Amino acid sequence: MHTAYTHFMELKERIKNNQHVLSLLGLGSMADTQRLDEFSDIDFFLIVEKGKKQPFLKNLSWLEIRPIAFKFKNTPDGFKVLFEDGLFAEFAVFEPEELKSIPFTEGNPVYVKAGFDTDSLKPRHVPKKKTLDVSFNVFEALTNLLIGLQREIRGEHASAFTFIQVNAAKLIMELFETVYESNSIKTDPFDNDRRIEKRFKDAKTVLSNLKQGYSRNKASAAYALEFLDKHFSLNPAMKDKIMALANT
Repeated sequence: MHTAYTHFMELKERIKNNQHVLSLLGLGSMADTQRLDEFSDIDFFLIVEKGKKQPFLKNLSWLEIRPIAFKFKNTPDGFKVLFEDGLFAEFAVFEPEELKSIPFTEGNPVYVKAGFDTDSLKPRHVPKKKTLDVSFNVFEALTNLLIGLQREIRGEHASAFTFIQVNAAKLIMELFETVYESNSIKTDPFDNDRRIEKRFKDAKTVLSNLKQGYSRNKASAAYALEFLDKHFSLNPAMKDKIMALANT
């Protein structure tokens, strides 16, 4: 078993005798163990009795399956943590009633206290995949390319990078499903970029050209335009304007 999951099981053994812990809910690859590899982190929710949340957040001794080298309270409910052996963890502590309003995906309850009603562990607010509006993505990507190239020529390279290689590229990535056949790899409802290289066999080649780096904004924009023109019907005026800027 992978190191991350071994650590997670050690955590289960550590907390299961704490009378205030109601459940340890594995998330991400701690729930979908088929995705485990050497780069997996420990993602989880710790569910505790009402009124006991803050003590678990103020004192992380319950988490010390290994010495903690770094900790950062990134939300009001949880931390990101690096253990001395190099393993990374991200977690939140909740009381049962709080879960009703928290968005999360189906988890793996590796520990449940006897008598605790596991109904609260079922996600109620899983983000739904938005309906793809092809025209919107194409037109919005074009406007991002145009704005980005204008800023590139103005010398605003960092902003240009964001418009071309982040904003426009993301919109184009969402269009992959209309262009390429996808396999059965699960999508992440919180982050469409996750595992995109595995979902679409041609993604690596396309992405390497869409995202050529800070000093290649024009080349990235030119490729983005070429991709859009190949697969979709473009407005001639926008196409010509973007092409002219990319060749400036």
